Amino acid sequence: MKVKAFTMLESIIVLGITVLIITFSFPNLKKSQQVATENAFWSSFQQNWRNAQLRAKINHIETGVTFKRETYQVEFTWYENSQFQKQLLDIPATLRVNEFSNFRMHENGYTKPRTQEFESSITHRKYFMKIQLAWGGYHIETK
Repeated sequence: MKVKAFTMLESIIVLGITVLIITFSFPNLKKSQQVATENAFWSSFQQNWRNAQLRAKINHIETGVTFKRETYQVEFTWYENSQFQKQLLDIPATLRVNEFSNFRMHENGYTKPRTQEFESSITHRKYFMKIQLAWGGYHIETK
């Protein structure tokens, strides 16, 4: 009788410890997933930027870049082969858009310089996307 009670107590203790470990590690898993989602957004943005540069350089096609507040997306649009094309990038819920002015990468690759501002609720850092003249592209500064 004592052995069964002892085994039952051991099982309850092991289950309790397991629940505590899972409970305390879950927020870290969620944060890791959110960081990965933010990184995926920046990577996708960079890929779409490079595609726009190639379209301008090779085919002399203009690309518009706009922030869609209602869907919380960045939209790349262009006209190619007599068809309107667009690529939508979902902005993660953890990134707040503080400032984004819509712009065009012209058919010659020229883009007016500007700064777009994002803020992460995960790291509490601001990301300044500094768009440079012409083929200079952009770079991200954090503060």
